[in-house]
Amino acid sequence: MATLIALPALVKVLCCFVFILALSRFRLHLSVCLFLGTMGLGVWMGRSPGRIVQSLVHSVSSFQTLQLVAIICVILVLSQLMQISGHLDRIVENFTAVVEDARTVSAVMPALIGLLPMPGGALFSAPMVETAVAGCSLSQDRKTAVNYWFRHIWEYWWPLYPGVVLAVSLLQVETWRFILIQAPLTVISIAAGSYFLLRPLRDDRATRNPGKFRKQAMGPFLWEVMPIVVVVACIVVLGLARHVLLLAGVGIEVPRVLPLLLGLLACLLWVLRVNHLSLRNLRDALFNRNTIPMLLLVFGIMVFKGELVDSQAVLQIREEMMHYRIPILVVIVAMPFISGLITGIAIGFVGASFPLVVPLFAGLPPMDFLLHASLAYAAGYMGMMLSPVHLCLLVTRDYFKASLAASYRHIYKPAAAVMATWAIVLGLLHSI
Repeated sequence: MATLIALPALVKVLCCFVFILALSRFRLHLSVCLFLGTMGLGVWMGRSPGRIVQSLVHSVSSFQTLQLVAIICVILVLSQLMQISGHLDRIVENFTAVVEDARTVSAVMPALIGLLPMPGGALFSAPMVETAVAGCSLSQDRKTAVNYWFRHIWEYWWPLYPGVVLAVSLLQVETWRFILIQAPLTVISIAAGSYFLLRPLRDDRATRNPGKFRKQAMGPFLWEVMPIVVVVACIVVLGLARHVLLLAGVGIEVPRVLPLLLGLLACLLWVLRVNHLSLRNLRDALFNRNTIPMLLLVFGIMVFKGELVDSQAVLQIREEMMHYRIPILVVIVAMPFISGLITGIAIGFVGASFPLVVPLFAGLPPMDFLLHASLAYAAGYMGMMLSPVHLCLLVTRDYFKASLAASYRHIYKPAAAVMATWAIVLGLLHSI
């Protein structure tokens, strides 16, 4: 027993980390796994049950946790309302009226669906991809890869995703700064997906009206995506306004996530009004069976983070890494990647690994801090995309009746290209 207690804090945290991920493989909800892992970490770090419970209560009731829960709750409700009202269907239908090129539609349809976080949302866009490439000589496993890949090009930075919201909260940076550093990943993902996945369509002439663009259909399409525009506009305008006021010497202490929350509420009101939805619809979306588990997951993540700090495990790990000379970059890349590979969800790899890795580069200058944070997020994201338990991959494979192994042969290429390209870009930015 004395030997176990005397183990380095890094070993203790890694063991608790593996324990959490192992429990999740036994179909226990990740929130339960995090709570159990938190209790185990506290005891192993020599803290009394009373202190552990005190830390738990403080983490659950903190302002940071409550504002995070509020934002994610609004996101889930908004996603549900746009789905049940047919708003999402109208976005897709109007874009299909704008352009009929097979490559464009097969990429844009899952990308449009990806603008709203929905569990297994790739299943919604799979029929659209199949219709778009009808008549093209495209294998089922490549269709799976196309639908799956382009469904997830936004989740690096799109502020409607709980994983992004949680990352911003744990990093304690302004939303627009995180978006600015992460947005290029979407461009790189589009380029990698187009090169590795869509090239076989280039020489196929079986598509209808290839490249035809209908300007007159743009108006209805832009109207339907207006709720999304409202969210982005609020984040950008309010973020810039706060920055200008700070430059003018007017210091206004407001929560960093306030622009996002206000934008989401404005978007919610827009969707309710335009779709003539009732308070009953709002209530049903609020108490949807997917909402409560996600909110419990947020509480579990914040409790785990709180115990890492309150038990001084993070402080001890930093000291141990300096003593044993373990490269920080190894931990920053490996921990999120493994978390993403095992959990198969962005909020899972962020919640499981960021409380451990963020303190390792917390003292760096703002730009270097963001670069390290982006590397950690990109590594976790690639792990998530390659995860065999990622729901979107599984439902897409089932829809197209494709081989999982064959689908992986298409997915790992753009994934490796994105990670390698981004590592080079971040290295160049760091050297400037």
